[in-house]
Amino acid sequence: MMTQCCELLAKKKLKVTFIESASSGYLAYRFSLTPFSGKILIGGLVCYDLNVKEKILKISPKLIAKYTPESIEITEELVKKAKNMFTSDIYVGCTGLLKPGGSETSEKPVGTFFIQFYTKTKYIITDVCVKERKQKN
Repeated sequence: MMTQCCELLAKKKLKVTFIESASSGYLAYRFSLTPFSGKILIGGLVCYDLNVKEKILKISPKLIAKYTPESIEITEELVKKAKNMFTSDIYVGCTGLLKPGGSETSEKPVGTFFIQFYTKTKYIITDVCVKERKQKN
């Protein structure tokens, strides 16, 4: 499925940029493995640590405190900041709680993942909840 997605982007001559927190660059990595990566992948930034969000992306600490680093609001900020840093057709930002120790609540359990896509015509905002994976020792 990843190859077909990348092939479609290449056929449409669309470039994609990733700003990843919880996924730590995994999405950009997966796109880079396809034979179409050179035609579609601009690059991106991993902002797992809060300091990267605040110091490099210049996301307001007050905004982070208000909504938490793992929120749809901060995901939207990631995409906005990416638009100022990169020239692309599609921007993908993601945050989430993929392990215990973040800002989890009963409404936002571990496994919640926020993803936002931006194209020149619209924003697509979504959140998904995946089951927590068992850690291997």
